[in-house]
Amino acid sequence: MIDKFKSLLPYIGSVVLFVVLSFAYFSPVLENKELPQLDQSHAIGMAQELKSYEAKTGEKSQWTNSMFGGMPAYQIKGDSSKNIYSYINRITRLGLPYKTVAILFLYLLGFYIFLLSCKVDKWMSLIGAIAFAFGSYNLIIIIAGHITKAYTIGLMAPVVAGVLFTYNRNKWIGGLFTAIALGLQIAYNHVQITYYLALLVGIIVISRFIYALIEKSLPKFATSTAVLVVAAFLAILPNISNLWTTYEYGKYSIRGKSDLEAKDGDKAHSGLDKDYALDWSLEPIGTWTLLVPNAVGGASEAIGNNKQILEKVDSQFRETVAGQSQYWGGRTFTSGPVYAGAIICFLFMLGVFFFRGPDKWWLIAGTIFSFFLAWGKHFSGFTDLMFYHFPLYNKFRTVEMAMVIASFTIPTLGFLGLREVYNNPNLIKEKSWKFLAAFGLTGGVSLLFYLFPAVFFDFISDMELSAILQQKQQYIQQNAAQAAQVTEYFNGLLYNLKVARMALLKADAFRSFAFILIASGSLWLYATNKLPKKYVIWGLGLLIIIDLWSVDKRYLNNDHFQSARKVNKTFELTPSDIAINADKKEGDRVFTIYRNPFTEVNTSYHHQSIGGFHGAKLRRYQDIIDYYLAKDWQTLTSTLQTQGDDQTIQQKLSEMPALNMLNGKYIVYNPNVEPIVNTNTWGDVWFVKETYPVQSPDAAIDAIGYVDLKDKAIVNVSEFSALNDYKVDSIQGSIKLTEYEPNLLKYQYEAAQSQVAVFSQIYYPKGWNAYLDGKPVDIYRANYILRAVKLPSGNHELVFKFEPKSYQMGQLLALISSLIVILLVAVVGFKLWKEKKL
Repeated sequence: MIDKFKSLLPYIGSVVLFVVLSFAYFSPVLENKELPQLDQSHAIGMAQELKSYEAKTGEKSQWTNSMFGGMPAYQIKGDSSKNIYSYINRITRLGLPYKTVAILFLYLLGFYIFLLSCKVDKWMSLIGAIAFAFGSYNLIIIIAGHITKAYTIGLMAPVVAGVLFTYNRNKWIGGLFTAIALGLQIAYNHVQITYYLALLVGIIVISRFIYALIEKSLPKFATSTAVLVVAAFLAILPNISNLWTTYEYGKYSIRGKSDLEAKDGDKAHSGLDKDYALDWSLEPIGTWTLLVPNAVGGASEAIGNNKQILEKVDSQFRETVAGQSQYWGGRTFTSGPVYAGAIICFLFMLGVFFFRGPDKWWLIAGTIFSFFLAWGKHFSGFTDLMFYHFPLYNKFRTVEMAMVIASFTIPTLGFLGLREVYNNPNLIKEKSWKFLAAFGLTGGVSLLFYLFPAVFFDFISDMELSAILQQKQQYIQQNAAQAAQVTEYFNGLLYNLKVARMALLKADAFRSFAFILIASGSLWLYATNKLPKKYVIWGLGLLIIIDLWSVDKRYLNNDHFQSARKVNKTFELTPSDIAINADKKEGDRVFTIYRNPFTEVNTSYHHQSIGGFHGAKLRRYQDIIDYYLAKDWQTLTSTLQTQGDDQTIQQKLSEMPALNMLNGKYIVYNPNVEPIVNTNTWGDVWFVKETYPVQSPDAAIDAIGYVDLKDKAIVNVSEFSALNDYKVDSIQGSIKLTEYEPNLLKYQYEAAQSQVAVFSQIYYPKGWNAYLDGKPVDIYRANYILRAVKLPSGNHELVFKFEPKSYQMGQLLALISSLIVILLVAVVGFKLWKEKKL
């Protein structure tokens, strides 16, 4: 027993070291400081109504009215209470700070387990875990607040470990481990990362199939693959509630197919708009940031922040250049590079040349494949093939995210290659050309970048050059007599901007060359018996952590942390919020126009918002934004800047039917003053005299612009024929909202005759049910996105309830599946214990 404990000490020590390293990097958390994270701030704002409802009732609502008029809450604050994997995830975090320390710990632990499963030495696995965890992208996404993405990345390595264990060693243990690791990953609910992992696993399966053909071992391959398929089901089923509701909702979101006809020149497809999906594509030259962090300038921060670089600029242009961005790649902006590490890139090339076996090929193929995916619009032939023809690919945006595959495969092949030359140093001497090739393709390239930077890089993006040349032309048009001087000035500006950025590149290129030279020199000395074996691994480990840590700290350092009080001030009530709260009724909505209303969540935190922030809002609501609300925002902003009197503003508001039908009562144009009260809305619900029949969604959305929506309801009678002939001479009755919860609305009404009521609530067919005095009645879609109900005469109560069957059935299946997983783990654990393997 004592001997067994002693054998475990190095592994326990590694885990303790991972905790220490994680706290060391995020040391400000020990001073009770927090990291402001934009996406986390968004998440807090989006979920506040749901959080308040849960605190009040103890129940979870699957619908929120806090943004975009109302939408399902599955991707805002889901319910994982029946999912065993969610509970296991909490355990694996060890109670560490959720948004910082626990993430880095999981990166380290996950990759450590993976390398150990690949039979890499425990100390080499320790260093490999550090190499993976401190890849710059893994840290940069933390400051951005992409927390679930980070956790999902951290679980990529354990999933692959299970897959390889299934093929290489014990299929039953490997299959169960795969099921658990994949289930844990899916539970973090970042589908795009899991999708990229599935693509990588697909490459692994193909490579194994080819090897099985060559080695005539197809039965073994088939059995192992079948086990992995079962493992995938065991991973998915406890997560089924979230996956089912997400799949169902996806058809109605901006990731589903539009109900409108495709515009001229556009190709009809289900999924995101192509330009939107590919907007964040990695420029191919930006791939060099894996080796040289400042290959395209690093992050989008001012050159003036680097005083040493600014000194190289001519004093005449220093002030102008100081305000320009260091980054000059093809994206609008970036938070930093995808830096794998100079030494890690060298080790990767060692793996390419020295590592042998089936794993080599999927690692190389996966790396190249991730480049192709990440290049997006810059690699249009391949991207079009994927976007239009590959299942689910067009559901995702920010394709540069595919570099997470390379961030995993590069250190993996690197340490498998290091294992080969470390265990057999004679390989370096016997096949020195391979060693020199690995050095040349990394260290040699870095040196070339340092010596001849202008040969390889432009240092000015096309978009940037176009803007500067346009500005130059404007100056010339205004000062034709000084055209020569203007041209000379702008030529000088471009030259000095290049000088600054060239200096940034050269500094990092030489830095990468130096690290690779020292690392390769150490291995050469080891191979020639001039450096003891025990110093090689720890020396490389020290170099790797110095390299990665110092680059990571450029983009996420102690200065980014703030006091918890300052971070939490984001959602403090403004004078405008206070005025609205004093006046509003349930159902009144707020339109914030002093910033982009469709990318902010402060309004959603306190009120029901016309805008909001979400990556998968309802498709039809996005259509309303594109056709009407975005123009309303621009019109109101322009009017307030030029003709700010109340009469003019109210006149403009009366000409905004989409805003009025959504009950956009309060217009916040300055958070420090009272809002404009829109007197043109029709409230939360109103009776109409007749329906305006149309035959298509296009006709319905167009009609909003010219039909009197106060008296008429636009109805697509090809879908809802029951309202085709509705018409009354006058409105006789009243209806009002009497009770409000996010997932339940009660109305009391009286009517002398049958009436059609239109509600400023969003129509969603999968879950909303209507009950008249307790009996079900039909809900119709009116005005393209709203709900309508045909009501009989008399005094009655109408109730809307959100009761999605996908959620209810999903929760039951998740519970049953979780119990099955627990039982399987217990059975396998007992069997291994009996066989003395545990």
